[in-house]
Amino acid sequence: MSNFRNFRPILLTSVIAVLPAGCGPAPQSPEEKPPVRVSVEVVQPREISSIAYASTRVEGLEEALIYAMTPGKVEEVMVSEGDSVTAGQRLVRLNTDQQAVAGTASAVAGISAAQANVDNAASNYERLQSLFEVGGASAQQVETAQAGLEAAQAQLSQARAGYAQALTARENSWITAPFDGQIGRIWAREGNSSSGTPLVSISNNSAIVARVLLPEEDLLHLHSGLPAYITVSSLDNESFPGIVTSASSTVDQVSGLVPVEVRFDETRGRLRPGMAGRVAVLTETYENTVAVSESVLRRTQTGFQVVVIEDGAAEVREVQVGISSEGMVRITDGLYFGDSLVVAGQSMLQDGARVEVVAR
Repeated sequence: MSNFRNFRPILLTSVIAVLPAGCGPAPQSPEEKPPVRVSVEVVQPREISSIAYASTRVEGLEEALIYAMTPGKVEEVMVSEGDSVTAGQRLVRLNTDQQAVAGTASAVAGISAAQANVDNAASNYERLQSLFEVGGASAQQVETAQAGLEAAQAQLSQARAGYAQALTARENSWITAPFDGQIGRIWAREGNSSSGTPLVSISNNSAIVARVLLPEEDLLHLHSGLPAYITVSSLDNESFPGIVTSASSTVDQVSGLVPVEVRFDETRGRLRPGMAGRVAVLTETYENTVAVSESVLRRTQTGFQVVVIEDGAAEVREVQVGISSEGMVRITDGLYFGDSLVVAGQSMLQDGARVEVVAR
């Protein structure tokens, strides 16, 4: 009996100890992760171009420094800087004009004398030839007369050449415009010598050209007809459209670059010869293509990924990339028009993760 009494407290204690474990609430499951807040953008067709850049100073379509053909003293400057001139218009007069007039007169006199000699030699030859036919002159006399006629004719030719040179010298006393254009700088000053220095610069501003050197890597993509533009910092970064008019098919041996000429027609008179700017040539252009900001790409060991939203969840895709330009990159495979592309919050997303789309 005493043993039973001693046992009961122990049994009750054991039952009480077990009750909390069997009758308490069930353990809670781990909480689900909240959706990741992201911003998306629907993929639309875009245009992207690969661009080659070069800094340069532009020139007029035609541009020239004009020198005197013969030395002399400047007698008169007939234009001012900035004047518009036409081809053949007189710009500067040199004191060689008087010398040229004298030379021309002397050349005319020389021609007259040489012509008289030819006439006399021709008469003598004809007379001796007639006498030879009737036995009144020897063959040697006829040959001598013929040689004299040929010598006189040669002297006449020389006299005429001298006259042409005299006319050229006379023309060279006037410095004229080689083409329509605008006077740039004038170095000629009345009383100064014309020898060894340019007298006038002239340019045709109907179109502006830029001669640039572009990287060798663009060689196979460069050809005439490519679109281009130039940005000029001195005009508040204003840009002017242009077109490639020529591109070398080889690399310059000295610079290791490719010579290219770009022409700018629609400049509204604002782009002037001598201005500095940055020329951009669009070497490759793709229209209606998938192009995205480089910031949406996730780099992997094997390439690149993007994240799109499908049925409210993240889908990680491998993509193939093409050309890149000014922060944009062309996607050649793996992303398509109409896809909801994650453009913010994509860096840590896992495939299948729940997302909440919010405005950027």
